Amino acid sequence: MPIFVDVALPAAVRKQFTYHVPDELDSSVQQGQRVWIPFRNYYAIGVIVNVHQQKPSFKTKPVRKVLDEEPLLSEELLDLTQWISKFYYASWGETIQAALPAGLNFVSRKYLNIADDLNQEQLNEDQKEIIEDLQANKTTLNEAKKRWKGTGLNKVFSKLLKDKKIEIWEEPDMKVTVATEREWIWANDKNEEKARTFLESEEVNEDLKWTSALAHIAEELPIRQSEIPDDSVFTSYTLKKLQDEGWITYREVEKKNEMEHLDHEPDSIKSLNDEQRAAFGEINESLSDGKFANYLLFGITGSGKTEVYIHALKKVIESGKGGIVLVPEIALTPQTVSRFYRIFGDEIAVLHSRMTNRQRLQAWQDLYSGKKNIAIGPRSAVFAPVQNLGLIILDEEHDSSYKQMDPAPRYHARETAIMRAQMNDAVVIMGSATPSMQALNMAAKKKCTMLELNKRHANAKLPEVKVLDLKQYKGAMRGELAVPLFMAMEEALDKDEQIILLYNRRGYASYLQCEDCGHIPESPESSVSLTYHKRKNLLMDHYTGYSRRKDTQCENCGSSNLTIQGSGTQNIEEQLDDLFPNANVIRFDRDSTSRKGAHENILKQFGEGKADILIGTQLVAKGLDFPNVTVVGVVNADTELAFPSFQATERMYQLLSQVSGRSGRGEKPGTVFLQTRQPDNSALIFAKKHDHRGFARQEMEFRKPLYYPPFSRLIRFELKSTKGHEVNMAAHALKNSAERVVPDIPVLGPSPAAIPWMNKKFIWEVTLKIEPERGARYIEALVDKTMEVYEADVKGKFGSVRVNVNVDAIN
Repeated sequence: MPIFVDVALPAAVRKQFTYHVPDELDSSVQQGQRVWIPFRNYYAIGVIVNVHQQKPSFKTKPVRKVLDEEPLLSEELLDLTQWISKFYYASWGETIQAALPAGLNFVSRKYLNIADDLNQEQLNEDQKEIIEDLQANKTTLNEAKKRWKGTGLNKVFSKLLKDKKIEIWEEPDMKVTVATEREWIWANDKNEEKARTFLESEEVNEDLKWTSALAHIAEELPIRQSEIPDDSVFTSYTLKKLQDEGWITYREVEKKNEMEHLDHEPDSIKSLNDEQRAAFGEINESLSDGKFANYLLFGITGSGKTEVYIHALKKVIESGKGGIVLVPEIALTPQTVSRFYRIFGDEIAVLHSRMTNRQRLQAWQDLYSGKKNIAIGPRSAVFAPVQNLGLIILDEEHDSSYKQMDPAPRYHARETAIMRAQMNDAVVIMGSATPSMQALNMAAKKKCTMLELNKRHANAKLPEVKVLDLKQYKGAMRGELAVPLFMAMEEALDKDEQIILLYNRRGYASYLQCEDCGHIPESPESSVSLTYHKRKNLLMDHYTGYSRRKDTQCENCGSSNLTIQGSGTQNIEEQLDDLFPNANVIRFDRDSTSRKGAHENILKQFGEGKADILIGTQLVAKGLDFPNVTVVGVVNADTELAFPSFQATERMYQLLSQVSGRSGRGEKPGTVFLQTRQPDNSALIFAKKHDHRGFARQEMEFRKPLYYPPFSRLIRFELKSTKGHEVNMAAHALKNSAERVVPDIPVLGPSPAAIPWMNKKFIWEVTLKIEPERGARYIEALVDKTMEVYEADVKGKFGSVRVNVNVDAIN
C-alpha cells in the first residue's frame, strides 16, 4: 500500500498539503519529522503531521527527503499545536513554527542545487559557466539573482531555473554560532612581577590613568570583559592604552553559561510555614494521584509562593517527571532562575529571547533528550519538550505578557498550559497576588481550586499605603514628587534604606510641542506622538521603532519655539540627581536594559546596595525582592487609565498592588505613596486597603451586565490596509457578515483601533463576544463561516485588506 503524508507549512493558509512517500523513504517517515517537499517552484521545508494510506482525489507529488532521523515534535506537542491552531485560528504550520527553536523551525534560506538528472554534455558554454559556479560555491537564490543581474547570463540563469536544471531548496537557517567575548591576558613576556617592578620604578607617572589601571589589573588577569565592573578603573581607554603599551592583549573565549556563577545548594530548601504547608499538601495529593488538577495560588506579595512552587517541583522531579516554570517577563528570569537553580542545579534549562540562538537550541535539545527536566522561561516556554511532564507553574498568572499578540499564533499561555496539562495528566499552579478576573472566575466555577496565602513570611508586614492627591499639592512639589513622598525618601536615605519609584512612561518627556501653533510631532509610521529621549536627543515611536533627531523647528509652522511637555523615566532620573545629589540613582526600563545582561547587572547593583534609588517603568513592579526597600512611590498612578480598554482599571489596580508589594519585604516596615489626580478611583481605594477581593467583586459587577470577559470570550477581527477607505468599507462588510452568521451574539464595531494607523497601515476592528465555554471546534467553525460569507460578499473588491483573527483578545 502506498504511504501518504499530510505536511504543515508556516503559511497563513489554514490547510495541510498531501504528498506520497517514495518506496525508498516509506520506512523512515514519522509524524513530527521535517521533510523537503516540492511546493510551487521550489523545495520547501514542512513538518509531517499525519501519516496514512488514504489516497487523495488529486495527483500527489513525492516527498523528496526527510531531514530528521527522529521526530522533533512528540505526539503530545503535535496534539497541542493542532488545538492551538483551531482555538486561536492560526495555521498548524505557524503554530509548529512557534513551538520549535531557531535552527529547527521553518526559518530558512533558499539555496540552489544542480538537478540530479542534469546532463552537462547538453549544455552550452554560458549554461556550463553558471553550473560550474554553483557547483564550486554554495549559493542562495538571492545571491545568484544579484550576481547575474544586468549581465548577459541573467536570462540563461532564469531559463535553467524554469527548465528545473537548477533546483531551489530551503535549508534551515542555522544562526547558532558560538557566542564569544574578550578575555584580557598578559602580552608576550609580561607578567605580574614585571608590572610590579615597573610600577615601583622612578620613570612611572602615577597620575596617568593607565598606570593606575595596571596596578589594579596585575592582580586580576586573566579577566573577562563581562567580569569588569561598571565602576572599574578598567575603562575602554585604559584597556586600549595598556594594550598599546604592550602590557596586555586579549583572546576570544566562549561566553560562560548564564547559570555558571549561580550557587547550587540543594539542602538549602526552606521549610514551609503552616499556610504554605496546607497549600502544598493539596497540590501534593494531586501530584501523587497523577491526574490533571488546576490550582490558583492566591498569595499576597511576599507570602512565599515561590517556596510552594519549589516544593511542588521537587516532588515532581523525585517522582521521575519534569516541570515547566513560566514567568511573565525576561526581567524576572534572573531572580527566578537563581532561586530555582539553588535547589535544582543543572536540572534546569532556561529558554528566553535574550539568549543566543545557539543557547536556546542547546537548552531545547537538553530537554528533548531528557538530560534536563525543568524548563524556565516566558510565554513560549510552554512549548518546551519536557519529557514526562508532571507540573506547569504560571507565576504572576495575571500578567498581560502571557498573551501573544503578533505574529500568529495569538495564543494565551494560561489557556495553553491548562490544555497541555490536561493532555499529560499533569498539575497546573497559577500564582498571583492579584489574580486575573478570568482566574477568579475559574475558581468560582470550580474549574480550579483556590489556595490562599494571607501572611508575609517571617515578621514582614504589608506596607502602609498613602494616596497623595496631586491637585492638593500643586504648591508643595519637588519636581514631580509631592512633599510627603520627598520627605519620606529623604528619611529613608538618611537611614541607608532603599527606594523604588515607578513611572510607567519611558523616555525623557511625553512629547514635544510648538508654543506658537500647538503642533505635537507624530510618528510618520503610526498615529502616536513621538516621545523625547534626551540622552540620545531623539524623538522615538515605541510602537514601530521609528526615530529621528529632535526637531529644532516646528514642522507645521516653522517656529523654533518648541518646548518639552510632560515627563518620562529619564526626566525623573535627572530630577532625582538634583534633589538627592548624594544618592546613587539607577534607571530600570526597556531603554536602559536593551543591552544583553543589563537586566541582571542593574538588579545585582541594587540588590548589593550599590544604588539607593531604583526608578523605572512597570518592570520594577514585578517580582523583585529587596528587603532593604522601605519606600515605594508611584509618580503618576493615572497612566494606566489613559488607554481605552475595559481592562484599564484592573491593570491599574494590579500594577499599584504589585509595586506596593516591593516595600517592607524585610524586617523594616514599608510605606507606599500613590500620587494621583483621581483619588476616588476604585483601583486606588482598594489598593490602599490591599483588598483584592473587594476590587474583584466591584469589577465583576461592572463587567457582567456588559458581557465582558470573563463572562464572554472576545474574538477580534483586525483589518489592515494602506488604503483607508478600503479598510473602512471592508470592516463594515465583515460586521454584516458576522451578524448574518451569528445573529444572536453581540458584534462590536466596526471602529478604528486604539492606535488607528501604524507601519503605514490603517487598522480597523470588529469584535465578537461569544460564550466563554465555547471550545476549539466552535471557534474554528464560527470564524471559518464568517470569513467564507465575508469573502463571498466582497468578491475580492478589497484586495489591499488583510484580516487577522485574535481569539481571547485583550487591549
